[in-house]
Amino acid sequence: MVNKKWIRYLVITLISIVILFGLGNRLGYFGKKDQRTALVSGRTNQVLPVKAIIIQPRPLVDKLVAAGAIKADEQVDISSEASGRIVSIQFDEGSQVKKGDLLVTINNADLKAQIDRNRHQLTLAEQREQRQKMLLEKQGISQQAYDQVFTELSTMKAEAAVLQAQLDKTLIRAPFDGVLGLRQLSEGAYVTPGMKIVQLAKIQPVKIEFSVPDRYAGYLKKGSEISFSVDNVNSQFIGKVYAIEAVVDQQTRSLPVRALYANTEMNVKPGSFARVEIALTSLDNAMQIPAEALIPEMGGNKVFVYRNGLAQPVKVLIGLRSASSIQIIEGLQQGDTVITTGILQMRPGLAVTITEFLQP
Repeated sequence: MVNKKWIRYLVITLISIVILFGLGNRLGYFGKKDQRTALVSGRTNQVLPVKAIIIQPRPLVDKLVAAGAIKADEQVDISSEASGRIVSIQFDEGSQVKKGDLLVTINNADLKAQIDRNRHQLTLAEQREQRQKMLLEKQGISQQAYDQVFTELSTMKAEAAVLQAQLDKTLIRAPFDGVLGLRQLSEGAYVTPGMKIVQLAKIQPVKIEFSVPDRYAGYLKKGSEISFSVDNVNSQFIGKVYAIEAVVDQQTRSLPVRALYANTEMNVKPGSFARVEIALTSLDNAMQIPAEALIPEMGGNKVFVYRNGLAQPVKVLIGLRSASSIQIIEGLQQGDTVITTGILQMRPGLAVTITEFLQP
């Protein structure tokens, strides 16, 4: 009876040992040392795929970016100087006009009648003055009589000039070359002085108006080139500074600047927002890395370089920055391979493989 109990206890014990051994083997406790280490650390010896760039000297421009606005070279609201009814409109909306082109005619029938009457009276006054002058030369009349006739002639000429000036106010002409906007009035409408009829803008060239902080004022002068872009055109344009404000704005501590762009294709519209870039410093041969490759840390910066299949950290000293690149002054040499992706997973000695070399 006792022997049966011992045999049963021994069998249960052996079965338990076999079960525990199988479970431990499955969990890796009885595997190789490297496998156990990988299990405990939670990492496997995988090779991380990354992208990289080979460092080569290339030009670098330090730029100042400023917000600006596009303005017409000249812009005016066409309006009337005289009151009256519009009898004729001689332009099409959105059309180009030349300086002096007749745009609108206001009712001037009464003025034309007065001018016609004055013309006849002026002709008679001129003839009378000629006869009186001949009589004066022959001493047939006194000087006083001739002066009275000459004064009447001069008065008639002055009245003719006044009437012509009033007539000119009823003939509204383009003050400069430009493009007309949308018409605000129709024929038959009654206008008064200052009432807007249409807008005229000269958009060849256009002005780029922007401001720079006063500490950068020394970088700009008349004739300096600037580049700019607008939202509605996918291109970069070049303009030239033609005027700089003489006094710094004390509220913003900035200096207003204006530049001109020829706008020969008329694709830059006045009123658009402009992103202006001003070159401050230009380097012909600068060691550069993509901005995303730099890792800021306490007391400096570092990057990871590819060496013999491993990622190795290198401390660097940086210089100028652009929108996408950073100048490296110390720490890297020409031909070094800098890792640009997987930065958050990087650690010294990590095995990596380069899947793509980026172009500078």
